[in-house]
Amino acid sequence: MRHKFTKYLGRVTENLELGFEEKFIYVHYTKGKTEKTACFLKNNDKTKSEYIEAFFEENNVSEEMKKDVRKFINNEKNFNEEHWNEFTNFLMKTLSLNMVFGLTIALTVFGFYKLGSFLDARYGFEPWLTVIFTFIGIGIGGLTGYVMVLKYFKKPVNENTQKDYDLQKERNQTTDYPIIDVSLDQVRKAVRQFSDNLPKGVYRTIIVQDDNSIDFKQLANILGGIPSKMFYMSKETYDLFEENEKIIPAEMDMVQKAVDLYVKERKEFPMLQFDPNRRVNYYQLIQENYLKTTPETQFYITDLDGLITHIRPEKKKMNNSSR
Repeated sequence: MRHKFTKYLGRVTENLELGFEEKFIYVHYTKGKTEKTACFLKNNDKTKSEYIEAFFEENNVSEEMKKDVRKFINNEKNFNEEHWNEFTNFLMKTLSLNMVFGLTIALTVFGFYKLGSFLDARYGFEPWLTVIFTFIGIGIGGLTGYVMVLKYFKKPVNENTQKDYDLQKERNQTTDYPIIDVSLDQVRKAVRQFSDNLPKGVYRTIIVQDDNSIDFKQLANILGGIPSKMFYMSKETYDLFEENEKIIPAEMDMVQKAVDLYVKERKEFPMLQFDPNRRVNYYQLIQENYLKTTPETQFYITDLDGLITHIRPEKKKMNNSSR
């Protein structure tokens, strides 16, 4: 889900687009002719505010824009607190009805026990009828408790966005779409549009199949058909690839997970010191058991907070003027 903020600073328009994905935080910022895009890999040790504040400082974002974004993030925190309050109310409700459940089950078991004892005493089958009826009481009491749990605590799925998504997905599965030719850029735009319309907590990786190919039945209504050739996506970085590069996304997911774990445990990147290309050092990852085999593709660590890429970085040109 993307969130857009706009400010008018005299003749200059300031725009900021903020997106919270499953793996990273996306920021696109424009101010006049200035344009900056950043992608921060999420770290459990950092809050969303810390990432955004660092971006503010680096790009001289206006105070008015800062206030709006901070307010939005704080409101999101309050929204999370509301969920906590819902859980608290749920817990209190559980505790208040706990005695009802316990009493129901206890009375059921006791009633069947007494019935079994009465029949044993009358017909001389002691203690078999008592045992049998006690187990029957336990079963009926447990079933009664289960029914009560379903009735009082099962949360109905009433999110309109979730319903709309399910209906659209079902419609896409049953509709016959034409076979069309599309470019990688068209697929990229369709994936972004699909992601922006997903319910909260659902991520674009749901369109990625086990072999990293894209399930275009879920994108058919956006593209207007089913592509004539296959496209692939990395589940970790969301990069897209064509058929001739289909080996890359699977290896990228494997290496990205290894790099993330290595950085988390060792607080440094797995690459050789002073390497201008910032190549991922597979020897380090294999030696420390973060990887089992050496990938065919060479990956590079970007400046985007630990995200990797298969594209070799261009050599930076030396400028005579100092900055």
